[in-house]
Amino acid sequence: MVQKFVVHDDEDEVELELSQEDGKTLVRRAGEETWRQVELEQVGDSGLYVLMIDNRPTELYMERRRGGAEVVIGRHTFSYDVGPWRPGSSRPKAAGAAAGLVRINAPMTGSIVEVRVSPGQAVAQGEVVLIIESMKMNNELRSPAAGTVESIPVAAGARVKANDLLVAIRTAAE
Repeated sequence: MVQKFVVHDDEDEVELELSQEDGKTLVRRAGEETWRQVELEQVGDSGLYVLMIDNRPTELYMERRRGGAEVVIGRHTFSYDVGPWRPGSSRPKAAGAAAGLVRINAPMTGSIVEVRVSPGQAVAQGEVVLIIESMKMNNELRSPAAGTVESIPVAAGARVKANDLLVAIRTAAE
């Protein structure tokens, strides 16, 4: 049986079809002919996962949340909402974001290499706010929304664990 889902990020909406056959999970974009075999396995107790797509691995960090997840792949951070597909289930594009506090948590255990913002500073969506080093790789963490930096409870050289708060940003309604 094929299940359909709608995946939303800040800019796009994708309809996916998921099928379970012979113990394998297959996925494809709605309307495409090619199915891809996928597996997602968590590594230890951290937010580190290995995503296998057609037997090709991709390492990612994921923080699950109700209705979706925050995913970091390399230097890119994505925020996804996932829901069951229904005819006409496309969500309207938001006219403006609601005011609130956005938390940037450590996607992995590591060391803070550089903090590029300070409390009270205005940041743009996608702006690099800090760099964290893990497994000898530097990873840029970017602001998921425009706003004002409210707090930074870490400094360069600090060791952090996965899910530790790194930066809090206060967003404003647009």
